[in-house]
Amino acid sequence: MDGRKRKFREPHEPGDVISNDDSILFLMGEVSRSARRIYDEWISDVGLNQTQWRIIGLLLREPDLTQAAIAKRLELESATIGQAVYALSERGVVERERAPSDGRAWRIKFTQNVDAILPDLRRSADRLHAILWHDFSPEEKDVLKRLLDRVAVNLDRRLGGPD
Repeated sequence: MDGRKRKFREPHEPGDVISNDDSILFLMGEVSRSARRIYDEWISDVGLNQTQWRIIGLLLREPDLTQAAIAKRLELESATIGQAVYALSERGVVERERAPSDGRAWRIKFTQNVDAILPDLRRSADRLHAILWHDFSPEEKDVLKRLLDRVAVNLDRRLGGPD
């Protein structure tokens, strides 16, 4: 050193840098991650990993998606989705078939074997809901859902709408 004292910036108070909006967004992410971790733990007993149960959940809402659409919706690499779909098909839960609109794409469909694991998925989801919504009234949950729906609409507008 050349003998001069280096002046360091004073630390910031959290309120100077992190806004209430930042805190809400951070909290939303933390709640989502924590809920997924708990659900992962319970579903591992059924023999599913997070990618697999997320694919099942997505297909329950949007049947007959292509493998590429699943990867896009879940924001995961196509190879990751391919491995998970392969594992689910080996288990007999889903099957891949060529999409009628594009013979290069694989459409993913449930087999009847999915019915054997849906009760376990439902029970685990209900256990998680019991934790998440403890001491919430139905009215409070309804308000939260309406607010989050509005947030989702704002993001959809910015991102150009749902896929």
